[in-house]
Amino acid sequence: MEKAPDYATGKPVDISKPEEGVRQAFEKILVRDYGYPKSVLDIEVPIQMGSSRKQCDIAVYAAEDKRKIIGIIETKAPGNTNGWKQLLSYMSATASCRWGALTNGDETHYAVRKGEEIEFAPAFSLPEHGSEGASLLRFEDLREASDLKWIFQQINHSLYANSNLPRTEKQGAEMSRLIFCKLADEYRERTQNKTLPHFQVKEGESSREVKNKIRELWNETKKGFLGGGIFGEDETLRLDDDSLMMIVSKLQAYSLLKTDRDVVGDAFEVFAERQFAGEKGQFFTPRNVVNMVVEMLDPQQGDTIIDPACGSGGFLIAAFNHMTRGIRKGDAELRGQMAGHSLYGIDKDADLVKICRAQMAIIGDGKSNIVEADSLQNPETWSDTAKSKLLQEGKPKQFDVVVTNPPFGSNIKIERQEILLDYDLGRKWKTSGGKLTRTDVVKKTPPQVLFIEQCINLLKDGGKLGIVLPDELLGNGGDQYIRRHIKTRAEVLAVVDCPVATFMPHTGTKTSVLILQKKPAEQKPAFFAIAENCGHTMRGKPTGKSDFEAVAKNYGRHAKTGKADADEASHLGFRASVDVDERLIWVPRYYDPRIVREIEAFNSAEYDMPTLEEMTRAGITAVTGIQGSPSAEEYEIGGEVRFIRTSDISGYEIAGVTQKNVANETYEKNKNRQDLQRGDILFIKDGDTKIGECAILLRNDDLRISVQSHFKKIRPKKIDPFLLLLALNHPIVKKQIRQRVFSQSTLSTIGERINELKLPLPKSERERKRIAAIVKESIETRRERLDKIHNLFA
Repeated sequence: MEKAPDYATGKPVDISKPEEGVRQAFEKILVRDYGYPKSVLDIEVPIQMGSSRKQCDIAVYAAEDKRKIIGIIETKAPGNTNGWKQLLSYMSATASCRWGALTNGDETHYAVRKGEEIEFAPAFSLPEHGSEGASLLRFEDLREASDLKWIFQQINHSLYANSNLPRTEKQGAEMSRLIFCKLADEYRERTQNKTLPHFQVKEGESSREVKNKIRELWNETKKGFLGGGIFGEDETLRLDDDSLMMIVSKLQAYSLLKTDRDVVGDAFEVFAERQFAGEKGQFFTPRNVVNMVVEMLDPQQGDTIIDPACGSGGFLIAAFNHMTRGIRKGDAELRGQMAGHSLYGIDKDADLVKICRAQMAIIGDGKSNIVEADSLQNPETWSDTAKSKLLQEGKPKQFDVVVTNPPFGSNIKIERQEILLDYDLGRKWKTSGGKLTRTDVVKKTPPQVLFIEQCINLLKDGGKLGIVLPDELLGNGGDQYIRRHIKTRAEVLAVVDCPVATFMPHTGTKTSVLILQKKPAEQKPAFFAIAENCGHTMRGKPTGKSDFEAVAKNYGRHAKTGKADADEASHLGFRASVDVDERLIWVPRYYDPRIVREIEAFNSAEYDMPTLEEMTRAGITAVTGIQGSPSAEEYEIGGEVRFIRTSDISGYEIAGVTQKNVANETYEKNKNRQDLQRGDILFIKDGDTKIGECAILLRNDDLRISVQSHFKKIRPKKIDPFLLLLALNHPIVKKQIRQRVFSQSTLSTIGERINELKLPLPKSERERKRIAAIVKESIETRRERLDKIHNLFA
């Protein structure tokens, strides 16, 4: 149980319950969007049901009169669709109740009282505080939405379950049309002095009447201010009448033009994410990451900006908002001129280009320099439209700022030779004379690698690049050639380590943000930051905690003063050299100042802190990889010999029963290469959360095993194995391991960086023996107890 104060009442509630999160979210909607004071809301309110009393989740009172309940809300856990009859019974038993709602966070259903009857109300919009119910909306009544994305998620769930367009990509396209109908309707107020929105459900209107009205608005939208090839003349609204009426009713009270443009972008992504992400490697960048990158790049009025993988235009919109902070939003002509001069975008997905152009039109960019093209292809293959926008005297234009989140993934490599030949990073590189050199042989290359080179090509001298990249490119040895290429053309200004949840639930790829400046200069210490909170959970639920804002602020201080943060050692802003050795490791957590300080404090008079490499050179240990691991074809369910995988390690020991086994012949063939001895420690080097876990081999049956290649073997030579085992599992070592685990395309690994681990060893030989004896006794005692249990069955 995790207690916290209720948002509206301050009463303690258990926020560990899923349904409690739904209640807190709905309370915020009532207060922020509908204007209800917290004082008219209450929770767990008794409802008299005949001779018994029940409790409703939220009650809404009239004008702070707690004798008169006007609204009842029942909240359920996500996925729970029960409770409709419960809501109706509560409303029936409360004569003053005029409306009710049932929500699980994904879907919300409404009921209203009409006379003595209570009816299901699919097109109902909650009345504002002080309102008696439905009334005709005016433009001046429309309000900014505090959580428009939450509303769009509900619409999405309802469409999926009930509409005549069950496929999500069709729903996304239809939703885009309706969003722009709404925006066009609001734009009419500014340009034609209209007072009443078309985009609303009037009292007594049928779903057919609403559909006809919105269809007229759509036809105006197509040929009106959203023209210019954004929508085709043959595009129509295809949703059924009831679904369309439901959408209008849920959006009608809000102004999308008043709402923060970032929130509008989030709303698009609720529908577009499922349509465009996945196998193409396209994942929309979270808005707080977009804002951080733009703040760090700090584009100025007059700068030209391009996103060569622009998607729906999130980076461009944020950059434009940043550049125009000092310009009044009412100065539409000037803002439009700036957008037409400054903003450029390329994407090869026609639907995303359409959405991005529409977003440009909303901010007044009549030129819309957004083109459909493949940024990685030779410009000669582009359309005439793309050439006219992006070429100058036959060559690609160069820009002051390039900002992008390119498509990335291990399964979408570029294979076409005519593309690869245009890039240094599309070739194989080799080490010769201690130096990395490019060969003329092309190789299959992930698009994100080619995008790095292309983005630098698009920069003017002195221009800046902000790019989201998979972590592996910034630390893995096999990608060192990429970092070498970057270093010859640009200075690394900053690297931000993003949490693994940043792009979840859509992809778990670990990412970082790289900020570069194109200039041939000696590399100075760069700004590094380790963001640990991204603003949402791995399932995408908001947490309200984000480090990206603090990172951007600290970077601004670093850029002006050369100091990264107030204490010069915060994980949210510190300085480190990016070319400390030939490996060019640009992973911020590798230099985490918190762990550096902790190691310095630990290295006291009582402890030695040698690295594993130093211990190996001194003959104290030996660290080797696992040789002779059997292939997948050699696994056998009925094999006589246990095959030890990373999942078979627990509590410093290997499992007595394994899921995979190998035949005795396979074991005999490989045992000399595996070379296992008593006292050897198996250290997990590859995988995910288990990297760093260890098992010690103690008995003869521990040696008759076959071991997976995802381990390192650490052999104690001049050190007690139990002392070594404890040192490897010390908390300070675990923290160093997390520093040194880098992502690869399919899994994470510590690799040879295991040799950098500093192990805390007591200087006192007496203390070393004492510790080793305790560890040995603990492990052997547990073994003996387990053997007693097993002998009972024998």
